[in-house]
Amino acid sequence: MIKTFENFGASINTKFFPSSNNQKKLDNKHIFIFWTAVGALTQLLVFCGDMLTPLGFAHGILYAPATFFGLFANRVISIWLIGSLGMLGTGLGIFYSNGTLPNVGYEYILLNRLLGWGTIIASAVAAMILLRLRRQRRVSQVALEDTASLLQVASTVGGLGGWRVKLPEMESYWSAEVFKILGRPHGTVPDIDTIIGWYAEKYQADVRDKFKKCVFDGHPFDTEIQVIHPDGTPHWVRLVGEAVWNDQGEIEAAQGAVQDIDKHKAVQREIESSREEWQLLAESVPMIVWTTNSLGRMSYVNQFAAGYMGSNARQLIQEGWWQYVHPDDKPNAKAIWKNALMTVQPFLAEFRVLRHDGTWRWHLARAVRVDASQGAQWYGTAMDIQDFKEAQETGSQLASRLVETMESVADAIFVLDHDWIFTYMNRQCETVLERKREELLSRCIWDEFPQARDSKFQLEYERCVKEHATVRFDAEYALLKKHFEVSAYPHQGGVIVYFRDVTTQKRLAEQLQQAQRIDALGKLTGGVAHDFNNLLTVILGNAEILAEQFAPSTQEQALTQMISAAAQRGAEMTQRLLTFASKQSLEPQVLELNTLVKDMSPLLRRSLGQQIWVETIYCDGLWPTLVDPGQLEMALLNLAINARDAMPNGGRLLIETSNTVLDEDYAAQHMDLQAGPYVMLAVSDTGQGISKENLARVFEPFFTTKEQGKGTGLGLPTVYGFVKQSRGHVAIYSEINQGTTVKIYLPRCLENDRYTPASAMHEVHHDGQGRLVLLVEDDAQVRQISRRQLETLGYAVIEAENSQQALHQLVCEPDIALLFTDVVMPGGMSGSELAHQARTLRPDLPVLFASGYTGHAMVHHGGLGAGALLLPKPYLRSQLADKLVQAFKSAATSDLDSSLP
Repeated sequence: MIKTFENFGASINTKFFPSSNNQKKLDNKHIFIFWTAVGALTQLLVFCGDMLTPLGFAHGILYAPATFFGLFANRVISIWLIGSLGMLGTGLGIFYSNGTLPNVGYEYILLNRLLGWGTIIASAVAAMILLRLRRQRRVSQVALEDTASLLQVASTVGGLGGWRVKLPEMESYWSAEVFKILGRPHGTVPDIDTIIGWYAEKYQADVRDKFKKCVFDGHPFDTEIQVIHPDGTPHWVRLVGEAVWNDQGEIEAAQGAVQDIDKHKAVQREIESSREEWQLLAESVPMIVWTTNSLGRMSYVNQFAAGYMGSNARQLIQEGWWQYVHPDDKPNAKAIWKNALMTVQPFLAEFRVLRHDGTWRWHLARAVRVDASQGAQWYGTAMDIQDFKEAQETGSQLASRLVETMESVADAIFVLDHDWIFTYMNRQCETVLERKREELLSRCIWDEFPQARDSKFQLEYERCVKEHATVRFDAEYALLKKHFEVSAYPHQGGVIVYFRDVTTQKRLAEQLQQAQRIDALGKLTGGVAHDFNNLLTVILGNAEILAEQFAPSTQEQALTQMISAAAQRGAEMTQRLLTFASKQSLEPQVLELNTLVKDMSPLLRRSLGQQIWVETIYCDGLWPTLVDPGQLEMALLNLAINARDAMPNGGRLLIETSNTVLDEDYAAQHMDLQAGPYVMLAVSDTGQGISKENLARVFEPFFTTKEQGKGTGLGLPTVYGFVKQSRGHVAIYSEINQGTTVKIYLPRCLENDRYTPASAMHEVHHDGQGRLVLLVEDDAQVRQISRRQLETLGYAVIEAENSQQALHQLVCEPDIALLFTDVVMPGGMSGSELAHQARTLRPDLPVLFASGYTGHAMVHHGGLGAGALLLPKPYLRSQLADKLVQAFKSAATSDLDSSLP
């Protein structure tokens, strides 16, 4: 009855709720609502009947069957809802029924209702048990269906079919897959002899024998044979069989399986063919070829290996060939091999192998793991790389020599790839480009030197690459204030650039050109002055004759005197021209400059006026010099007058003397200057200064920076000619709105006029102990020479071009031990202001100043304190060493702030 009830509900669900995969969840919800509503409606109908029936009938029992509608909803909650409504209706029926049967007591009615409640609960429990059993049955059914499906899939994919032979009737049963594997149409199974006849003739006797032993003796069998399909094509199958025993120990059947292995056999044949081809290839290559399993047991080695090691292949397979590996290389090679086995990574190692002639030769061994059905195998080779090693060593030596050569050459060399990235730089590059190699390698040249972008450098480099031709050019890089001779050569990876800093040569060439121009002007003016003197001699002579012929105070006498005065002024001008041309007659004397300056001081003060404050500083122990005193006085007067004209509103004029030695480095930068001891006479003013453009022309005759009619342009040329004729040197330093200093260097007068080399006069013994010096100098050439002198003295050096860079370096480099700075620099911040800010950051930092002006001029006009250490330019290395010692001593023993303004 319950089964019929379930079938009724299932048919309704199938008819009204045909669920699909997409609608299954929604349909289950509808089924739950539908059957719960049906059960609730049924309980309502029973309740209505209960209300119409007098109490006394067992009407409460009628509520129980409705709970089974919850089975169709497939949810326990539906059963409980319907049952709860039944119990509610049973209880309410006591109060709403239509009267009571006669002779029925209250106890009977209550017992009747309690019996109804018990029936409802029992029905609900029974329904839930049935629901659980139905769910378990459904799960089992699904599992069976899945298993059958999986078996069908496995049978199809694996090509597997089952068979059974019942004894003693010899009745056979085949699965559908067996018919398919044997290539026969599905139908009645033939007899055993017919089946055996389908196999290839050479297998028939063996199959018959195995089958008999199985059915009669119980021996299982498993064999691979070929079956002949109806179209005559052979097909490989695997035939498996075993006996089936009954409880009496008798064989009642034989059963087994047939598997299609034709594709497997084809793959196996291809593998064997590939193995044969691989072995043929391995035997033909001139290198060691070997295979081994994951345990390291060798399974194959080619004949080349046997011949190479003077053994045979069988012996090598049995003993292995580790014994032929060099003892020094064996531990490392074995460690690499063990690591390859553990990590399943390719084996790669280099070691020496003993050849049959007793020589050890380097080999490169490689092996990879291949996972096969028989287990993992390692396939490897070992190639003789001795010749490559030797060539590599030779190449390394050549490369090393090439690098050493490139590192030692005086030219700077760098290599760029096609993306303009630095790939190599030699040591000289650091000096020329003023950058460390570590900062530039692997970086783009146009990013590191943006001022070179779109310049001649980029255009020529790109032309070199585009035309694949060598280019040579000259160009100036303004940021470094350097001039370069560049040669760029294309190569496969980019461009190789050789460049040379020719700034000094350019400057010397310009100096030579200027010297040649001044020399030409000197020859011209000397010739003109000589001829003009002849004319002036005639004029003055005739003027004297005429003056004797006219009476005094007459108009003719006045005209004659005017002619004579003009001629005398012309004679003075020609004298200056001769002085510039170095052709005037000099009367040199051994002179002490201090005396000359003291004698001229009253005259200078009267000539310059009260607005100019004249200050003189004399050097104690001043060396004597051989010079024409009259010409020197004239030169000093010329310099004083020029200084006065540069200070129209008044100012300070400083005249000082000192002993100095011009070294080889300084002499090399100036034409016709010999290194040695000199006596210096310096004249400094606080005037308007001279621009750099005009500074290069101040020694040219008739060139003047004064207003028209206020200067002849012969003052400084006269000084220049006189000093050059006296074998001396003139240096001029000037900054706009700062002032000008002119230094006259006259050779020291020695006994017998002999010259003692500077190195013999002052031998330098100094060790900077690697202390870090911050060098601040706006002139690149001076900065380069100063760096070289500091490094020679044992100091490490960091360079800065201006005060802003110097302050940045002070913040970034805490190891800076001393600040060595020029006083007057462009950019708005002087050396003294830099020192003040540096002391704010580092109160204990020693400071050494340098300037082309004299020390006293810097104290008064350069903003330096009275205790400042100043090194006048030019200076010797020994002078620099002495000043550095003083700077460090003053830092250790005195208040550094006294040297600041």
